[in-house]
Amino acid sequence: MTRWTRVIAGATVLACVLGPTAAHAADPTTSPSTGPTPTTSSPTLDVPDPLAIAPSAIAQLTTLALRYEANLSVAEDLRKEAAQVTRDANRQRSLARAYVAQVVDYAMSPNSDPFAQRLSALAAAENPVDLITGVFSSEQITEAQEGHLGDAKRAFDAAQVLQKRADRATRSAERSEATAKRQLKQIGELAEDLGLGASSTPQGLPETRTEQESWNTAAIGSWRRYKAQLKRLGVRTPPASRLVKSGGARTATVGSRTVEVLPRQTVRMVDALVARIGDDYDAKNAAPAWSCGGVVRVEGGYDLTGTPAQLYARTVKVRTNAPKRGDLVFSANRASGVHHVGVYIGDGRMIDAPATRGQVGVSLLPAKPYAITRPSLGAGRNTPPKPTSAKAPTVCNATKPVAATRQGWTFPLKQGTYGISAGFGMGGSLWQSTHTGQDLSAPTGTPIYASRGGTVSLQEVGWAGTLITISHPDGTAERYAHSSQVLVEDGQTVNSGDEIALVGSRGNSTGPHLHFEIQVNGEFIDPMPVLVQFLANAGGGTGWGGYSNGQVPRGVMCDVGGVLLRCDVGKRAQRLASGFRRTFDERLEFTAGYRDIVGQIQRGPEGDLVDIPGTSPYGWGTRFELGSLTKAQRAWVAKRATALGLRDEGAGAWSLRP
Repeated sequence: MTRWTRVIAGATVLACVLGPTAAHAADPTTSPSTGPTPTTSSPTLDVPDPLAIAPSAIAQLTTLALRYEANLSVAEDLRKEAAQVTRDANRQRSLARAYVAQVVDYAMSPNSDPFAQRLSALAAAENPVDLITGVFSSEQITEAQEGHLGDAKRAFDAAQVLQKRADRATRSAERSEATAKRQLKQIGELAEDLGLGASSTPQGLPETRTEQESWNTAAIGSWRRYKAQLKRLGVRTPPASRLVKSGGARTATVGSRTVEVLPRQTVRMVDALVARIGDDYDAKNAAPAWSCGGVVRVEGGYDLTGTPAQLYARTVKVRTNAPKRGDLVFSANRASGVHHVGVYIGDGRMIDAPATRGQVGVSLLPAKPYAITRPSLGAGRNTPPKPTSAKAPTVCNATKPVAATRQGWTFPLKQGTYGISAGFGMGGSLWQSTHTGQDLSAPTGTPIYASRGGTVSLQEVGWAGTLITISHPDGTAERYAHSSQVLVEDGQTVNSGDEIALVGSRGNSTGPHLHFEIQVNGEFIDPMPVLVQFLANAGGGTGWGGYSNGQVPRGVMCDVGGVLLRCDVGKRAQRLASGFRRTFDERLEFTAGYRDIVGQIQRGPEGDLVDIPGTSPYGWGTRFELGSLTKAQRAWVAKRATALGLRDEGAGAWSLRP
């Protein structure tokens, strides 16, 4: 099966009625109202009406994926049921044949006796009708034989009943699988239309990592050849002050060779930049990590301390259609003003440190740069454009991800502690009509957090145990059911993210889980599209490069042991793997790395959805997971990984330490 089997698409799926999965609760269609009566006031600007939130592509995918996982779970459960019932039917058939075999033994007749021979043949009969009509019609059977044959008939009858049940389960599973097959076709169309799986590669960056490495290698080689040519021809680089009148550079001819002569400070700057290719990106600008502005700071070079806007303000502008090596290339937009700078190195390329790549490297010269300046011409006086946004949304060529917890929302269980089980709107015998919330399976005692701040009301309800309701003035409320322990009091005011209860299985429940509901003016809505709106960029860490979780271009990541990682994490992982091989003479196995939006739709051992697409800690390329290790190997990895700046995330997972 391809990775597309983990997703679904198409609006028709939203309306389909599913049978129950291995759901954890039998929650009512319409639960008793609790707490204060919701008001009908309009939602405030700070807390938008959930019904008014237009689902994003990720939220849409998540909602559909949950429906698909429910269908898949139904099919798998039915297949398991069919297999088990078939085994039970086969046991009944074996029992029936054993009874017939006893009748043969009891016949006490020679093997040549026609009746004994007939019984022996009938003992292998698959059809109980053959057995009954063939044997009971004989007048030669004894009372004891008749008793055993009666037992055999009952066993065969039971086998028939079980087999019919198994056949029904198989047909139901086939119907669910047929639905899934139709959904596979739809997901391909959806993914193609929405471009899910990876963001488009930012302008100026290569499509693949191999191409990036090629650009880097070519730039390093070109600069080294230029330096070698200067040395071979005996050309010395003068200070920048002597080249101002010639436009900041000149040419020198030695014999039949002509070479461009750059200022001494420019050569030092480019030397440093070439040496920094492959260094990490970091806004703090502490070697060996640089931001876009910090990367051009070079001891013994020009005074280029400051932000890109500040550098633009105090250097001399030149024509954008005739750059020279060492020129500064600026990018800007209306919202952020001047937000990025690179250094031109010839051949239509520049060295820069964009957040979109996470490393110092070679990029294409923008087709339309905002401005190009030449530090060798001295001080300039340029007025940078004033950003229109109070909080600049771009830094070093990257749009910052939207905060996932905006508007005060929090996911009710912490990532990694839960699985996704029965979804909203599902039908089946476990509910009066349809499921009114979203079930999140988790071990008993797992902390539950307030999704939004509000006023608590508590009520003992048969199906829920203690039903916790958190109400808001805008007419919305969230409800939490089946808790093993409640940590808040009736009438208490809580904030988003406060711990309010522990997961349990009280009430009408078949296993520990949280049943989570959202009401708008007393009506139930699907919680998942609402929550995912606020989680899409938050999973397992901070976003980078302006990318959405699970939508990072593969060209800006590095392959380590068969998994993709952001290259700064990849370098550390590679060093870890190299040291592991030297120490243990074994290959370090990487079992997980970057997961795109589609790859995040994975099922756990219990059949639950492991990650909500768009929120996975593996969706940034900054976390990896290792295979099984011995005790000694785990100890070595822990020590070495920590020294490399990695953080233990538990269960064999490691990420970059902040």
